Amino acid sequence: MNGVVRQQRGEVRRDAILRATWDVILRDGVRGVRHRAVATAANVPLSATTYYFKDIQDLLVQSFELFAEESIERFAIPFWRQVEQQRLDFIEQRRAAERAGETYDDTLSNELLLEVAANYIDVRLQQHRAQVELEYAFWYAAIQEPRLQVAVRQVIRRWIGLMLPWLALLPVSQPEQAARSMLATMRRIEYEGLIEGSATVSPHWIRDAVAYQLKGLW
Repeated sequence: MNGVVRQQRGEVRRDAILRATWDVILRDGVRGVRHRAVATAANVPLSATTYYFKDIQDLLVQSFELFAEESIERFAIPFWRQVEQQRLDFIEQRRAAERAGETYDDTLSNELLLEVAANYIDVRLQQHRAQVELEYAFWYAAIQEPRLQVAVRQVIRRWIGLMLPWLALLPVSQPEQAARSMLATMRRIEYEGLIEGSATVSPHWIRDAVAYQLKGLW
C-alpha cells in the first residue's frame, strides 16, 4: 500500500471517529465521550482514537470544528443566501423612495429582520433538532474546556459576520453589539424550544420573543 492510499484511509478513519463522537454525544452527552465508546460507535479499533487524537479534549475540539464547519456550510450560509434577496429588495425600495423624495418607512426593516430571525429559529427547531442539540452540547462543554472555547468563539464571529449586513439596515449605533444581543436572544429561544418542545414553542411564540428583543436594540 503506497503512502497516498494510507493517508486517504487514515483521513477516512479519522473522519469516522469525529462523526461517531457526535453520535456518542447525542446518546450519552459530552461526559459519555470516551475513547472506547467512540471507537465502538465508529467501528474502529480502540487504538485508532488515541492514535489520531492525543486526548479526549483534542477529540472534542476537532469534532466540534468539523461539526461547526458543516453546520455553517450546510444550513446557515444557504439560509442567509436565500434571504439575501429580501435584503437587496429592501435596499432598492429605500433608494427608490429617496430618489423620489419620499421618506421610506424604516419600521419595515425591523419587520423584515424579525421575520428572518424568527423563521431561522423555527426551521432549526423543527427540521434540524438533532443539529441544534449537538451544537448546545458543545457550547456548554466549552464552559469548562478552554481549547473548546477558542473554537466556539471563532464560530460566534462567523455568525456575527452573517448578521451584520442585516443590522446595517437598521438605526443601531453599535451593530456588532446588536448582533451579539440578537444571537444571545436566538440562543435563549432555541434552548427554551429544546426544553419545552414543539407543543409549547410555536412560530407565533418565537416571533413574539424575537420582536420583544428587537425593541431594545435602538
